[in-house]
Amino acid sequence: MESYLYTSTIISIMALVLTKYGKGSSNANYYLSSLAIVSWFIPYSYIAEFIPKDVLLEPYVLAMSQLSGSRIVSSAQTPYFAPELWFKWGLWLLICIGIFLFINRVIKFAKWNNQIRNNSSLTLLTQLSEKYQLPIYSAINVPSGLLLGIVNPLIIISKSITDPKHIALIVAHEKQHLVNNDNVRLVLLEIVECLFWWNPLVRKLISINRFFIEVRCDENTSKEYGHNNYINDLASLILLKDHNESSNLVCTATSNNKNIHRIKLLQEKRRMTLSKKLTYTLTLCITVISMSWNTLATATHSEQTQQTEVEQYKLGVLVDFEAIVEKKNIGNITETHKNKMLIWMNFAEKVTIKVSDNFSVNFTAEDLGESVSLSYELIESTETIVEPKLTVDYGTEAIIEIDNPQLSEYAYLIKTTPSKSFHPSLGN
Repeated sequence: MESYLYTSTIISIMALVLTKYGKGSSNANYYLSSLAIVSWFIPYSYIAEFIPKDVLLEPYVLAMSQLSGSRIVSSAQTPYFAPELWFKWGLWLLICIGIFLFINRVIKFAKWNNQIRNNSSLTLLTQLSEKYQLPIYSAINVPSGLLLGIVNPLIIISKSITDPKHIALIVAHEKQHLVNNDNVRLVLLEIVECLFWWNPLVRKLISINRFFIEVRCDENTSKEYGHNNYINDLASLILLKDHNESSNLVCTATSNNKNIHRIKLLQEKRRMTLSKKLTYTLTLCITVISMSWNTLATATHSEQTQQTEVEQYKLGVLVDFEAIVEKKNIGNITETHKNKMLIWMNFAEKVTIKVSDNFSVNFTAEDLGESVSLSYELIESTETIVEPKLTVDYGTEAIIEIDNPQLSEYAYLIKTTPSKSFHPSLGN
């Protein structure tokens, strides 16, 4: 989850810096800010599950050393605190708050929409509607012009707008919004803003994205309307100061607070030079690489985490093991081989304990509830000497003594004290 935050934050910061200082075209800035917003919705952990395990990088074991001795491992359960789990639950809580926030805004918009549609001043402009083949209305207490609704949208012009050139600009502008499906885009942005109400980076990206939706509409409209005429008419419309409050869910002509900046961008006529294209392409490559790397890293981490969690919560047996192999030679000289260790093992899993170069013990424990069944296989070199079995209660020492010249010239003493225990990593 941390990598998700880091990756999305870096992408957002790059997008914010580039849209402010890169001086790219409106289209480039719109799509760049959109990509940064989308990056917050990429479910890396779920995508990672579809990556084949054989393509994930795994570490190689370069060296391994085995020590004979004892190691104290607590068998008591330690309270488990998973920061990532708490973070996920916290994130879901924030999202739930965002859903209620969006519902509240939709209710407010529905009331505002009904007030406009049911207003007695709402009048169909028949001639304009026939001319532009669109339902065009006029009403009081609305912004200079707006596109209202997603299904069967209406263009509504303020009754205070009477100049034909202003009316023509508003209709052309809102018609272009309709062609671009900007009314749908604004609804999607509203949903994102509510879900990420707690994230200042996303809110800033959404504000920029909304602004470039308007600028793109201005640029596309001015191509048919006439570039200079569009700038002059838009400027004079802004000076009317007829900017009633509206909703973020509708496309308006002049109700936002960045109208002057829109005109400046229209006058600049920004174009994507080679250096700008290279800069934006490099940013796009870094974004894609970051997303891909985070997906692979999440997949690898997820696999390791799942394995760790399985190990931590897996119940096995903790064995205090001691093996002594002796041979009395002529002259009371005793050859002794000894190994003592504390090991944790899975139930029904065969473990080989090496006493010395020539002696080893294969050991298996089967859980029987309150007791455990222990199976041994004593091996000299590569030959199995004997395979004793016995059952003892947990916490009780089990002793096996074998001193039979017919079986072996060596005498064996094996002490084993088993106890149920969770995986030792839980205590680390």
